[in-house]
Amino acid sequence: MLDTPAEKLGASRRLFLGLAGVGTGAAALSACAAGGGGGGGGDEGDDDAGVGTGEGEVSDDNPFGVSGDAKVDVVIFNGGYGDQYAKDAGTKYGEMYPDADVKVSSTVNIQPDLQPRFIGGNPPDLFDNSGAQSMNAGALVGEGSVAELDQLVEAPSLDGGTLKDLLIPGSLTPGTYSGKLYALNYVYTVYAVWFSRKQFEEKGWTPPVTWDDVMTIGETAKSEDLALFPWGGQNASNYYRELAVSMAIKEGGLEVRKNLDRLEPDAFEQDSVVAAYAAIEDAVKAGYFLSGGAGIKHTEAQAQWVTGDAVMYPSGSWIENEQKGITPEDYEMVGVPTPQLSSGGAMPPETIHGTAGEPFFVPSEAENGAGGLEFLRIMLSQEQAQNFSKITSSPTILKDTIPEDAFGSTALASTNEMITAAGDNTFHYNHRDWYGMGPDTVTLWTEFLSGALTADEAREREQGLFDAIREDDSIEKFDVPE
Repeated sequence: MLDTPAEKLGASRRLFLGLAGVGTGAAALSACAAGGGGGGGGDEGDDDAGVGTGEGEVSDDNPFGVSGDAKVDVVIFNGGYGDQYAKDAGTKYGEMYPDADVKVSSTVNIQPDLQPRFIGGNPPDLFDNSGAQSMNAGALVGEGSVAELDQLVEAPSLDGGTLKDLLIPGSLTPGTYSGKLYALNYVYTVYAVWFSRKQFEEKGWTPPVTWDDVMTIGETAKSEDLALFPWGGQNASNYYRELAVSMAIKEGGLEVRKNLDRLEPDAFEQDSVVAAYAAIEDAVKAGYFLSGGAGIKHTEAQAQWVTGDAVMYPSGSWIENEQKGITPEDYEMVGVPTPQLSSGGAMPPETIHGTAGEPFFVPSEAENGAGGLEFLRIMLSQEQAQNFSKITSSPTILKDTIPEDAFGSTALASTNEMITAAGDNTFHYNHRDWYGMGPDTVTLWTEFLSGALTADEAREREQGLFDAIREDDSIEKFDVPE
């Protein structure tokens, strides 16, 4: 029986690894670590863990040697960005390779749907590892289940030039594990606090810069029977964890981020982390969170927000697209950077938590890994990047693709304004994705936001999660970038 938090956490962390050793999966999941390719039957380099090349002729127009009649199997997470952009990229793939069978399927259950395929040795050629049910990326990398992607970014773009030269600086960092690129994060995401510009103008509210500003708006909203924040405890209380961690980093500086990513024993005793968690607790105690959040999903909470029950919502810049069809046409959704905890923060107010997100992986045992790479190369064309932004109101990692009118999206225009204003004042942290902590922190933060845990108890519990991961030698640890 597993009685301690560390034992329970260690067991959950090893679940994927244990399943990897069943039947044919053991060989499949170990192939990349042994140096295999899985590029579709072509040259599989012995000295790297890349995809290799397919059975077609390699050229500038076909840098991965894609076989024109080979099936390509792509699985998309059908979340905040939908799946139409991927279907459109699949149409383009079919135009370039008319004899290919292009299969683009979508799901919200990435791990439940794909884990059996990995174990059975028949993973897709490319998949979008996102959402609450995503696979443990660190385990995928550590077990050699996914291929390195350097050959992708070194390849020529459909528009000319090398792909890596056309990307927003820093956009490859989140998919890099100990110096090696394994994931291509397609979307540039800005985490912000979102609200209705129309409502704020009608109420005479000034967009918040500090947490005190947020609490002042909360007090006024409560007097008008409005909640400050909605929340969905079933799968997305982590949005408020992101808010707290980002406030802590802006207050204390990048060393706070490094200590968290290093899983330091006193990571949650850092002054700015203590202050940030206390700030969230103040809002909970003041009654500024909409009641009933523990039992609903994030989409239900977001519907409560845009239909007028709550005022603000912390989320990534995918939020406008995710709420299409529910948000009133005149809502005018816009965002502001993470609030400052104090006037003496280490980072300026315009600093954003900005990073590339929506990670795409090519399994090391993909039947047509070269086709998976080619699908990504198509997605990284100007045509497909602009199509994505037009459909989703979000930028990709490709530079200079958003027109001045932002396709009529107030949220996309606001995102671009935040990116421009921030300049080099950006940050990102990795520990949650590296070590698959999402499910554990959702549970913890649901308790915290419901009032069942104090800020001190929440920090103590999170530190326990960190300690269990750090002390578990079966979990590969990754280098922390400067």
